[in-house]
Amino acid sequence: MDKDFIKGVTSIIKNSNDTNYISNVKYVIFFISKILYNCKIRGNDVLDGNLISLNNDNLGIINEYSSFDLKQIEVEKQIYALMCDFKNTVTHENFIPAILYEVLLTPKEKKSLGQVYTPFNIVDKMLSDTFYIKNINKTHKILDPACGGGYFLIAALKKIRIEMKDKDLFVDDKYILENMIYGIDIDDFSIFLTKMGLIFNSSYSFINFNILKTDFLTQTDELGQAFDIIIGNPPYIGHKQTNKEYRTTLNNKYKEVFYDKSDISYCFFKRGKEFLKEDGVLCLITSRYFMEAMYADKLRNFIKSSFQIVSIVDYNGFRVFKGAMISPAVIILSNDVRNKNEFSYVKYNMDSSKIDNITYEQTKLCNKGWIILETKEEELYNRIESISNTYINDVCSIKQGIITGLDKAFIVTEEEINKYNLESSLLKRWIKNSNISKTNILYKNLYLIYSNMIADETDYPNTINYLQTFKENLMNRRECKNGIRKWYELQWGRVQSDFENPKIMFPYKSNCNNFFYDMNKYFCSADIYFLNELRSDVTYEYMQNYLNSNIFEFYFKCQAKKVGVNLFEYYPNKINFMKIYLPEEKNDKNISNLGKISIEIFLEKVFNISGEEKTIINKYISQKR
Repeated sequence: MDKDFIKGVTSIIKNSNDTNYISNVKYVIFFISKILYNCKIRGNDVLDGNLISLNNDNLGIINEYSSFDLKQIEVEKQIYALMCDFKNTVTHENFIPAILYEVLLTPKEKKSLGQVYTPFNIVDKMLSDTFYIKNINKTHKILDPACGGGYFLIAALKKIRIEMKDKDLFVDDKYILENMIYGIDIDDFSIFLTKMGLIFNSSYSFINFNILKTDFLTQTDELGQAFDIIIGNPPYIGHKQTNKEYRTTLNNKYKEVFYDKSDISYCFFKRGKEFLKEDGVLCLITSRYFMEAMYADKLRNFIKSSFQIVSIVDYNGFRVFKGAMISPAVIILSNDVRNKNEFSYVKYNMDSSKIDNITYEQTKLCNKGWIILETKEEELYNRIESISNTYINDVCSIKQGIITGLDKAFIVTEEEINKYNLESSLLKRWIKNSNISKTNILYKNLYLIYSNMIADETDYPNTINYLQTFKENLMNRRECKNGIRKWYELQWGRVQSDFENPKIMFPYKSNCNNFFYDMNKYFCSADIYFLNELRSDVTYEYMQNYLNSNIFEFYFKCQAKKVGVNLFEYYPNKINFMKIYLPEEKNDKNISNLGKISIEIFLEKVFNISGEEKTIINKYISQKR
């Protein structure tokens, strides 16, 4: 779409009297669609420059969605004039209103609306793969259960048209749209975008659509049929973005795949199966986290037991959606389970142009997490897993850092300490995620006011006086409102002694294993976790060196949740149930004191690591740090 046209539209929206940006965007796109639809039904490709000449009669679908019409005459004049300027580049032929909508919404607004648009190259690949599996013909019915702007259905229309022509079958657009293509969405404007996109990309102006405004997960009785292909991009909405009542409904209806803390996209797999024909195909692009996430074990089990997995394309941390912090995977599932054997697993590597293509046995998938490796990698991983003799949670505790509830109040610099003469006994050296490496702490001279030590406000007058500046905001914290915390206390201050005693600290997210043995009493933020309370037969030195070893890093990354191109989540629920090797004799202290090189040599002997396997391990740990 013409960039100058988009700039002009954006300027008009921002200068509008309506302060609600999203409603203004919808109105402008509605009006642009109205103009182009008018041209289409009149048989004109060119605007005549006369706003009054817009035909308000017999506009069918436009009248149906008049609720988006804000009737701002000045805005309409400006939009019409702009379109006259771009009449040769912005026409009704192949116009897709959702593209303009996607461009005009900021990432913040997309997140608030739960809308993520799939790139067209991925849409095309998903459709090509499913059409090949089904050998698409004119009797097939295709459903997008969360059609959004209609990208999948518009692409399906074009692809069906080509497929039918290649097979010497005459099927016109009206037949395709009224008999083969179905869509669902809960949002009125998404329905409008989908219908208009299909009209502008077809040879017809009046269609009896099968595009329904309803909730695919809870209210789809009117569909009344099964589908050959269900394909789409279900919404990624976590438990914090949905109300309790709706989550309870999902929990009751989708117990096989859903926990209260699950993403609602999990439910689309079960609901999709319910609407598939016996030999139907389900193809979804969704967050890749379901392969490893703790609250996705039921979903993994459901997929493995209910479908034949045809293929998985794992983008492995690459964020293919514009402005969205999500790395997806495309999974194609067949409802015909007679041949549940091998499937294709494609994984993108650090260089997105390089991919691994593995054929993997479905029966080998484990419900606690899908670890899909090449044969030699899998053999090495399994050997490390079998020889390791102790779970981490059996030898230590893992705890989270402090949540202040208002960092700007409780985190201070040396300059602020001196300026306000803050009482030194309350001040604790403070670090965050980015300050930690396996060899040192990059301390930036920040201090935490550990106000939980205050029993009597009069004992610390300078600190209390300083915090008074933030009192209104501090009082608005949930715990203060509920009477759980005093206004000057930290939101979650944890146990003071945990920070003042020896511990092994590690960042919540990191590109490599960074476990630091701290004996300097650092206090830390909630994006840091730490191990303490080690069992008496394990030393901190051995534990730190083991966790930082190349072999453990390989073992961890084989099963870790990947949240970026080279970023992993070091979450306690994952770490706790990983295994380590503890020597039968008490020689761990002697080994650890010799340093990292010695622990590597020791573990290579323990796990019988060959030269070829060292190369495999290095592939996992040699990524940029």
